[in-house]
Amino acid sequence: VNSELLSLIDLLKGGPKYEHEKTIFKDGYVKCPNILFATFANAFLQIVTGDRFAREESGVLYETGSMAMVFQRNGDDYGTILSFYPWLRHVYPFSRKYQALRNASMKVNAFIQSIINKYRDTYDEAHVRCFLDLYFREMLKTTPPKDEKQFSFQLDQLILGLVDFFFPAISGATTQVALLLERLLLNPHVITRMQQEIDQVVGQGRLPTLDDRTELAYTEATLREGMRIDTLVPSGIAHRTQTDSTLQGYELAKDSIVLIGMDAMHNQKEYWGDPETFRPERFLDENGKLCLAKDMSLPFGAGKRLCAGETFARNIMFLTLAALMQNFNLRQPPSDRLPDVTKRLTGVIVSPRDYWLRFEPR
Repeated sequence: VNSELLSLIDLLKGGPKYEHEKTIFKDGYVKCPNILFATFANAFLQIVTGDRFAREESGVLYETGSMAMVFQRNGDDYGTILSFYPWLRHVYPFSRKYQALRNASMKVNAFIQSIINKYRDTYDEAHVRCFLDLYFREMLKTTPPKDEKQFSFQLDQLILGLVDFFFPAISGATTQVALLLERLLLNPHVITRMQQEIDQVVGQGRLPTLDDRTELAYTEATLREGMRIDTLVPSGIAHRTQTDSTLQGYELAKDSIVLIGMDAMHNQKEYWGDPETFRPERFLDENGKLCLAKDMSLPFGAGKRLCAGETFARNIMFLTLAALMQNFNLRQPPSDRLPDVTKRLTGVIVSPRDYWLRFEPR
């Protein structure tokens, strides 16, 4: 991640060098959340493949990130009405949304397929390079199970699994940071306090690391407050009852869909006191240390089916936020009003409208 953040900082300070970078720059301002697509995608790819796209090659990452955002903004938590009435995909205006969803999904799938093909074509059992090679080795050792519900090491399973992880990495986590940056524009005192903390703990000679996390308590609290006040997936990941069940007096038949109202929980006054206020201090104790007992938020869901990428997302968002605050101040275009956080776009995730921001070197 350190190399990706250094590349991002170089891009923000030096400006665009390549044509694909020029599409997200305008008069010294950058487009959010698009500016983060390559950073987060490369961080994910390094985990899976041990490799990354260099700046001159990263146009495909910005394009794929844009397609992922199209999908996220045109869907919803419940699969849209098309999941219940598929024939509506032939009827305008549903046909237009369906085509947008399908095209975006196909392009993201094609990108993941191209990555897999590259490593599969050069696979050498005697030279394991990365996670993909380990998976290919298991594929060659196993046969498809007779029970289709049983997991197996098959190519289709690999593609679907990586797509499931790649979507939130390139569009979910980047969007959460973009939402937080808007909140920081409305709360400049929070930026000042984070910068003071980072300057004191880390200084300017290196980037913040995960080892600094416990000492950067206010920065961590700011991230947690951002995830609370702007719940990325308001209803979380859907659950299903496996048997007839009772929940707080309500009878739930087997195979009922259960959704967790995380956004409502994150805004309940009895839990938070002033949930409408952006206040990172709510997660700190009297000594200014992070107090996990005060964090009752569930931004990654609950139960056995919570977000599998929670650790990756928390880590990269923290490192990105800390690096940006260490190196930059935030500036809006002079003609822009302050962000209106009531005008979010609601799809599979909650997202801000695309906006322009200047990262001014400190």
